[in-house]
Amino acid sequence: MKQHCFYSVFLLCSFFAVHSAQAQVSAGGSPRSFSEGFQARYSEGAVRSVKVPKLNLKRILREDAERGGSRFAAPVKVSYSLDDSGTWTELEDGGMLWRLKATADGALGIAALYEDFHLPPGATLFMYSEDRSQVLGAYTFQNNSPTGRFLTGFIRGESAIFEYYEPRAVRGQGHFRIYRIERVYHKENYRAAEDELQAASLVDFGFGASFPCHKNANCPEGSGHDDQKRSICRIIMTMDEGIVYCSGSLVNNTAEDGKPYVLSAYHCYQGYTPLYDLWRFDFGYQSPSCSNPAQEPSFNSVLGCTFRASRQPNDFLLLEATSPIPTAYNVYLNGWNRQATVPDSGFIFHHPRGDIKKVARYSQPAMINPTALNWGGGVTTPANHHFKATYSLGTFEPASSGASLFDQDGRVVGQLHGGILNDNCGPTTTGYFGRLTLSWTGGGTPETRLSDWLDPLGLGVDTLGGMQQLPGGTASISGRVANEAGDPINGVSIYLSGPVSDTVITGADGLYSFTGVPVGSPVAFTLDKQDVYQNGLSTLDLLFITKHILGVQPLSSPYKIVASDVNSTNNLTTLDQIGIRKVILGIDLAFPNRPAWLFFPEIFSFTDPTNPFLDTLSNSWILSNFTTSLTGLDFIGIKSGDIDDSADPGN
Repeated sequence: MKQHCFYSVFLLCSFFAVHSAQAQVSAGGSPRSFSEGFQARYSEGAVRSVKVPKLNLKRILREDAERGGSRFAAPVKVSYSLDDSGTWTELEDGGMLWRLKATADGALGIAALYEDFHLPPGATLFMYSEDRSQVLGAYTFQNNSPTGRFLTGFIRGESAIFEYYEPRAVRGQGHFRIYRIERVYHKENYRAAEDELQAASLVDFGFGASFPCHKNANCPEGSGHDDQKRSICRIIMTMDEGIVYCSGSLVNNTAEDGKPYVLSAYHCYQGYTPLYDLWRFDFGYQSPSCSNPAQEPSFNSVLGCTFRASRQPNDFLLLEATSPIPTAYNVYLNGWNRQATVPDSGFIFHHPRGDIKKVARYSQPAMINPTALNWGGGVTTPANHHFKATYSLGTFEPASSGASLFDQDGRVVGQLHGGILNDNCGPTTTGYFGRLTLSWTGGGTPETRLSDWLDPLGLGVDTLGGMQQLPGGTASISGRVANEAGDPINGVSIYLSGPVSDTVITGADGLYSFTGVPVGSPVAFTLDKQDVYQNGLSTLDLLFITKHILGVQPLSSPYKIVASDVNSTNNLTTLDQIGIRKVILGIDLAFPNRPAWLFFPEIFSFTDPTNPFLDTLSNSWILSNFTTSLTGLDFIGIKSGDIDDSADPGN
């Protein structure tokens, strides 16, 4: 039987390895603390605040001068978790709300890196500014990744608030630790203060930070290139040493299989130690019109990538996103031209200073730069390796690096390395672009050339057209819910969440089915059955538990051991027997902190069947690699306190 990876809302399953990261889907919405009801009922002053350590900016600026590059945020180590930081508030619905305010004095903005990151179905995480003008999230179980690491982007200013909500059904099952805060610093106009240089100027990164003379991508100057426009992404490059913005674009390959290859520039990460699983690709980050929007526009992201190839003399970098790009992103994969000819004219889309997408053009033929280029810091590129293009419109800035140079036919012929910019976007801007024709063969190995990746079929073609994103499609999921004895269970509500939400209730045959579920994203199942707790309970169950506790006759399956632990202590004692006896006698109508039924995927493998409490017990499960229709995805139901399977599953 084909196995599919299930993991509980707490523990990744051990029987199937997961190799795909997930798109950084943001579910939107507002934090619960923003509601009038919350503010009226709970104290706003109860949020715990922590001080983020300072940077040694003298050292960082010295490193920047030596290394070059466009690092704008540097890391400080922290340790903030749900267990040892922040403030918990119990809500009326039984859920729990955790909040933490982090303040980095003197920072222009902050971002957060997480480890041991796992959100159960129904849980939400937000990060927002103190004045609530910036809100990132909601992040959900769809943002869980195999590496257990996560990144939330930048909030402007010195402070940010983290807010995590966990529904009653999954209380205690989410976990993460914020292990690094990225502090944004300014490279110019500093004043000395204590032992640190503090920024004395406004934010110079992200939304609104680029020169006002730039033309937005949707201005008339960018018309006629809507396909190429959809290929462009802003890249957040997360390194051990901090964070860098650069630009990139999706490129097609001769197999035309939709692999998400992203072309950018080598120098963006030169001298740094990349953390590829935390590199983020932001698509559609642009103004909907020609004018600059008053509010920052939304965008779609993919988190995580795999290095494919790069080379310093050609200044190219090729990456492959480690998850399929969701169909809803509506991206485009660019064609390319690897001929040695010089383009007559063309255009560039880019993200200067990490700002929204801009357009630039060159109307005169480019030229092959005949001399070596000295970039400082001992970095040079050989003669004839770069195109030299004089801009007729626009300019570039830090983070424009890696932007594809398109020729007159809209095909990629190179990527931006640097040059001489004009802050008024005047016609004196000169850009140097690594040539695709030389990057094709590069250094002669798969890790230093493009040919292996962009021509996997070995066709030897000089040009390739672009292609629209392949449709993702939908599929179905179906199965059966039964008890350990194989009897179907009636009346089980199965809630599906993920890219779509749906609910079905099993009938007398125990069957369920979901159709039209988008593939390529994780989906979660939460199962529930309302029942009379006395159903199936008798003194015979007490006898079985007694024999197990005394070691006379151990219970024969992990499901029976789980069913016996009615007080949810992850251990069998006489207290469980007392709880069952009280329900049998009608003294209690339910078991505290224990639903009437628990459900496990039939393919779930217990770490130790003789001690099932090593695994998390939950009615919520995540299918992380849903790529095709599934049949026979069955669940086993366990009636709490029923050891001999005498509970009526049709009740």
